[in-house]
Amino acid sequence: MVEKAVDGILSAVKVLEVAHAASGAFCAKLLADQGADTVKLEPPGWGDPARHEPPFIGGEPQLDRSSVFLALNTNKRGITLDLEQSAGRALFLQLAAAVDVVIESFRPGHLGGLGLGYEILTAHNPGLVLLSISYFGRYGPYADYCGDDLIAQAMGGFLYAVTGSADRPPMGTALQQMELTAGRNGAIAVMAALLRRDQTGAGSPIDLSVMEAAISTPSGLIHPYSFTGRNPRRGNGDRNVMDGMHLPTRDGEVTLTTAGTGGRPMEVWAELLAEPRLLDAKFATRQSRQEHWEELRDLIAPKLAQWNNLDLMQATMAKGLVIGLVQSPQQVVHSPHLAERGFFVELEHAEVGTLKYPGPGFLFDGVNPMPSTRAAPRLGEHNGEIYRDQLGLSNDELGRLRAARVI
Repeated sequence: MVEKAVDGILSAVKVLEVAHAASGAFCAKLLADQGADTVKLEPPGWGDPARHEPPFIGGEPQLDRSSVFLALNTNKRGITLDLEQSAGRALFLQLAAAVDVVIESFRPGHLGGLGLGYEILTAHNPGLVLLSISYFGRYGPYADYCGDDLIAQAMGGFLYAVTGSADRPPMGTALQQMELTAGRNGAIAVMAALLRRDQTGAGSPIDLSVMEAAISTPSGLIHPYSFTGRNPRRGNGDRNVMDGMHLPTRDGEVTLTTAGTGGRPMEVWAELLAEPRLLDAKFATRQSRQEHWEELRDLIAPKLAQWNNLDLMQATMAKGLVIGLVQSPQQVVHSPHLAERGFFVELEHAEVGTLKYPGPGFLFDGVNPMPSTRAAPRLGEHNGEIYRDQLGLSNDELGRLRAARVI
């Protein structure tokens, strides 16, 4: 069992997040989970839109019980502030003057229209890194278009080339994958900008497009066309019995691969499954296996149905083969392998109790670097701590700001 990190790796970095999309929230979470002192800014009353996204813990739609919001906002402090009011903008300038990074996901030009653009912010804080996330970037013919995760998938080529079957309509990926990819790209960009600031003393404006983040991920999506002129189409896995198709076992499903077979995939699988008909020449190449995929599937499926998932994995791994077990979230959470590596982190939330969170997916010196500091903040939970203790406002001033719905 690995130990948990005590001090965050990025504890010297201060982040102000004013984002209303998963990309910005996830980017800020990645930094916060490595110890960055991160403050999340939300509109008073309503809060981040993710607070209203199901499923809700306990089934009741409440601001502090959305599993989406709870998942995306660990290790942050939370405040409320109305940027549409002049008093709110003045407070925002004070907050932005004291941080290293501002993360925002307004439509292009909105922050500048409020008098809070990069030039204004850096006049108060020359070393500031401003990460602006939008669906199509800050300029270009599509810059002013609205978008969402599915639009980014469609415009980025995923629906055409990657997801779904060839003989069916396009099918989107789930779980906001384009937004989360953009969030990871944002974290990388922020760290690169901070490194450059250490070298030059200058801050940076970062223009991050969700669509471009999706396109830039190597996946056999763009490169086949940009390198060879071949336009890939979705459905490549429909006939790949050995490399992509989910096949049932006695207690679940697995995905077989030809990896680890030393160039002799059918010989190795024929031996393991005790099925000599797999040695037929019609299954010798990837192309011929696709041409005869139904016959191949009908030979392999009955053999796999005799195995339990874990037994099959152990038998194949012992021979150096590679298979993928299709595990449920319950199986993942209770995985003895992940438990041994200390992957999950438990955080306490005042409203819903103990929550188990996935770690960052890497260890430093054998240690999970995600601090066990705090779960997602309640709406406005740290208003007093930030406005009174950090900015020096009095209780009377806080009361007037609340009455005017500035905070």
